[in-house]
Amino acid sequence: MQVAELIEIMTPALVAGLLVALIHAPLGLEVLARGIVFIDLAIAQIAGLFVVLANHWMDNSSWGMVQLVAGSSAVCAAIFFRWIERILPHEQEAIIGSMFILAASAMLLALTDSPHGGDKIRHILAGQILFVQWSAIVSFAPLLLAALILWFLFPFIQRGLPFFLLFSLVVTASVQLVGVYVVFASLIIPALAVNAMRSGRAIIAICVGAFAVFAGIIASTLADLPAGPALVFTYAITAVIVRVAFQNLTPRQSP
Repeated sequence: MQVAELIEIMTPALVAGLLVALIHAPLGLEVLARGIVFIDLAIAQIAGLFVVLANHWMDNSSWGMVQLVAGSSAVCAAIFFRWIERILPHEQEAIIGSMFILAASAMLLALTDSPHGGDKIRHILAGQILFVQWSAIVSFAPLLLAALILWFLFPFIQRGLPFFLLFSLVVTASVQLVGVYVVFASLIIPALAVNAMRSGRAIIAICVGAFAVFAGIIASTLADLPAGPALVFTYAITAVIVRVAFQNLTPRQSP
């Protein structure tokens, strides 16, 4: 494969991956701080379920209609999870995990008779980032960039219901660009990499995500590997290196 062809294939995938990494890093830190790690999986799976259902059951469904259905379902899930946070905080994580399993099972049941059901499920879970179209990036980029700006300019968004609503809309877009696996990895793994740091965590988490995206896209393209699983591993490897390096560089306090 020629260099020009490689660049043509990788460029949209890199842009999509970097967009997701930029906003997911600060969101992931908040998710980890709240102790609701499964919320990203649950909302991503719910959004993915309704994307599949809209395309599968609605004749000639438009892109806008699919987004309306997926976004509405994710927002409803976010409102429900916020309600659970208020009334059953000690059981919140268990309920979120249960919702993920229910959404995943519903997708399997809905696509039982579909001749291409297995492919649709795999695309939602592992994503198709190497085949992402510029039209999809242009459609979702304003939402992801606006969410990033709002996150840092208006701190109230990081609390309560506004956090859940913003999170649900971001994940709805992200899952269609990179898949459920990469959504989870890009939210949680960079946050784990910097969780022990005292300052600059958001910036370093963004850098972790950006490096992982570059490494994953390049490795998957050159080795002809599925990009979603490859990205999950580059996220994990990068995070381990950063976490270990930080611990080694941090001076130990004397007893």
